Amino acid sequence: METSMDIIKNYYFSGKNVSLYEHQKKSIDEIDEGRSVLVSVPTASGKSLIAYYAIIRAAKQGLKSMYICPLKALAREKFDELRAIGKGMFTVALSVGDLDAGTDIINRFDVIVCTSEKADSLMHHNPDYFNDIAVLVLDEIHNIGDQTRGPTLEILCTTARIVNPDIQIIALSATLQNAPQIGEWLDATVVRSDFRPVPLKKFVIFRDKLMDDEFQQIDSLKKDIYELIRKILYDGGQVLLFLNTRKRAEKFAMDISEQMDERMFPSSIDIISEDGDRNAEVVNRIAKKGVAFHHAGLNTRIRTFVEENFKSGRIKVITSTPTLAAGINLPARAVIIRDLTRFSDGYSSYISNMEIEQMLGRAGRPKYDDHGEAYIYCPSQGAIDKVKDLFENGVEPVVSAMGKEKIVRFNTLALISNHFCTTLDSLYTFFDSTLYASQNGKGTLKDYVDQVTGYLENYGFIETKGQILKAEKLGTITANLYIDPETAKIIVDMFEENEEEMSVARILYNICKTPDIFTLFVNRDDYESLSAFFDEISESPEDEDDMAAGKTAMLLLDWINEVPIYEIEEKYSVGSGDIESRKSSAEWIVMAASRLAAEFRRELSYPLDVLSLRLKEGVRDDIMSLISIPGVGRVRARRLYENGFKKPSDIAKSTVQNIAILRGFSKTLAENIIKSAKTMGDSSE
Repeated sequence: METSMDIIKNYYFSGKNVSLYEHQKKSIDEIDEGRSVLVSVPTASGKSLIAYYAIIRAAKQGLKSMYICPLKALAREKFDELRAIGKGMFTVALSVGDLDAGTDIINRFDVIVCTSEKADSLMHHNPDYFNDIAVLVLDEIHNIGDQTRGPTLEILCTTARIVNPDIQIIALSATLQNAPQIGEWLDATVVRSDFRPVPLKKFVIFRDKLMDDEFQQIDSLKKDIYELIRKILYDGGQVLLFLNTRKRAEKFAMDISEQMDERMFPSSIDIISEDGDRNAEVVNRIAKKGVAFHHAGLNTRIRTFVEENFKSGRIKVITSTPTLAAGINLPARAVIIRDLTRFSDGYSSYISNMEIEQMLGRAGRPKYDDHGEAYIYCPSQGAIDKVKDLFENGVEPVVSAMGKEKIVRFNTLALISNHFCTTLDSLYTFFDSTLYASQNGKGTLKDYVDQVTGYLENYGFIETKGQILKAEKLGTITANLYIDPETAKIIVDMFEENEEEMSVARILYNICKTPDIFTLFVNRDDYESLSAFFDEISESPEDEDDMAAGKTAMLLLDWINEVPIYEIEEKYSVGSGDIESRKSSAEWIVMAASRLAAEFRRELSYPLDVLSLRLKEGVRDDIMSLISIPGVGRVRARRLYENGFKKPSDIAKSTVQNIAILRGFSKTLAENIIKSAKTMGDSSE
């Protein structure tokens, strides 16, 4: 019978008797003793092997595991790898979808791979499910200090350890300065190492000098950055170039592509333009020269295209904002950090050492490179001092981001709703078990707990009976929907308005005022159009937040009124990825509003359902039935409608020839949509 180590070696080393690294051996020894481990070693040093060993070991004992990743893309990578490892031995599920979905997935699968938000939402329904989890893997544990996502991971860890003190935690990080402190909080053995299978050579570029990591000049660099990139490519490497803004990433990518010789890139690359998406068109053009840019303004399809073609080697250079470094696994022979500063709140400031280290960590491709190269541009003595601080002192300690009223409010309602905490004292005890309390002292969140329980009671989310805290109907629904109580309050307040006042524009404005929507930045050029918008919905903005909500609502209105993507991008100075993220968030909150309406204003539930679907697809309501046909999106649906195909039954009665002659419809597509339309009947119309 194969041991857990046999399975690992078969997957990683094709069965060869290869020695593990010392940090892997030590971690596995701790796992075999049933202890939790926190592993802090550089990128590409085999951390995943340690986690997979723990999961296999648990599966062989008939026990379940959960693997938590910070991002969906990373979760998909781990899902694919675990499914390959566990074939015929254990079942694996990927769970990154709706945050109000049920918990039956835990019963049906041996291993669940998910984001921290999804894991948290599962446990919102029933924290006792942690009793069924033997191994909890926390990938990129340093994200527990992230201002946005960190508190979710922290609450998850806290809940898991209270519910199941015997749970085995495998926490992984490449950059964790205060590992002993985090390890003590997790009750985990800390395994640390500076070992890198692919050694990293660090260089500093200051004016025309190329210096080593001790700031000794080793060469003159009189030629530009393009010559450096060309040299790396001619040597068979790939390059990640990090810049501080989207515009700079795009400009550098286009400039680099003009310097590249197409003969260096014989592979054919193409990408279909998405409804006139400017970014898709540019990426399509420069990718032929082996270059692309990557940032949050790109939609999922374009980002995936860039990532997959970089992994396959067809794209040689990616210019990116720092977000790529914190995302999926995309190593390159060389990393060039062109910008060390970021412009925020009207000021330019240096990025954190943690961000720089994450970027540097991408240098060196296992199995391909015998070393990695990292180049840091320093335009001033101040930048030199910044890099010296990094080299001498390392990254900043990870600090809990739990100390905010909004975060305590959201989690307090969840804890009361699922009966995990039923008294104030039990809430105090829970929050005293967090990393925040470990770092700042017990009782430091007590005032927040008192404030938010008062808020929740005042607005009908909970009731107090003696010492007992109990969720009201509004509180239970809100917690199950995984939305901020303040979001639910804004929505329920909206239900008090007269139906004739509730235009789609007004609904979207209220939705965009909720704390669950990340609104757009407002500048002076927006004031005139915003004034007209607020006149239309009979509202007077009170502050910048209201203005930002108004601008975001305007974008969403354009989206559901079928304004072309390129026009929205130009009008609001956004990318298709920004549109995608805003419309997805709004779709989610409108759907939540529909469920609240089902309880508190029933006649609004269906119209809100329709609006949620319109947000998903970006269409007016007259082509709603057409977009339900597979292969028919917003552009093709409108084209069908304008050519007399008003509903699926019209398509079902048509011929392939009549549809294939329309722009954007091939013969094969026409055949498929006619076939689909025939199966839909009248129920979809």
